[in-house]
Amino acid sequence: MSVSSFITQPDPANAGFPVFNRADAAASDFNALNAVISRMLSGRRTVMPVQVCAVSGAGLAPVGFVDVQPLVQQQDATGRVTPHGVLYNVPYFRLQGGARAVILDPAVGDIGLALVADRDIFNVKTARASAAPGSFRQQNMADALYIGGFLNSAPQEYLWFSDSGITMKTAGTVSIEAQSMRISGAVSVEGSLSVTQDATASGISLTQHIHPGVSPGSASTGTPQG
Repeated sequence: MSVSSFITQPDPANAGFPVFNRADAAASDFNALNAVISRMLSGRRTVMPVQVCAVSGAGLAPVGFVDVQPLVQQQDATGRVTPHGVLYNVPYFRLQGGARAVILDPAVGDIGLALVADRDIFNVKTARASAAPGSFRQQNMADALYIGGFLNSAPQEYLWFSDSGITMKTAGTVSIEAQSMRISGAVSVEGSLSVTQDATASGISLTQHIHPGVSPGSASTGTPQG
């Protein structure tokens, strides 16, 4: 029996009225209609937790793709579970505006969310622009988008914003490339400091300053020696 037959059953006394507004509506009608709707909704995909299996297009490149494994397994009526297959070439999220971005690419083993588009996005992924849907499929896991950062372990390298300030920790090198840099506030350096060009403090050059009045007369010292 079709869904429409549940909604408007041909009853001369109640013709045209929805089944739930009729005095003779039976519980079996509701249960049957509820089963049909539940089955239809069970095929709709929205959001699901996934784990990253592979990453491509990372670093200083256009934002790339990940292969992800859905973490909630399939289960049949008898309770037997079966893993989902891997979802390939899923676009991942990067915080970016125009030509400026924060590059923090996913890594294998990361746990995040797959957001399932309501239409086929293959042509949009290929063109990286507006395009027609690649097919008539809807709510398909093949049309997922990845956003990361859920249920992962404690980080070893980080940029930490807290009530006491901002902490940056890395096992590597912090590199800043800029035309100029200005720091307002006191600076403390624990460790050696190497400068490839001259440094100036209160208008006095570090490499070119002199020391007048070292000995009687008008003589001055030479430039600093290494």
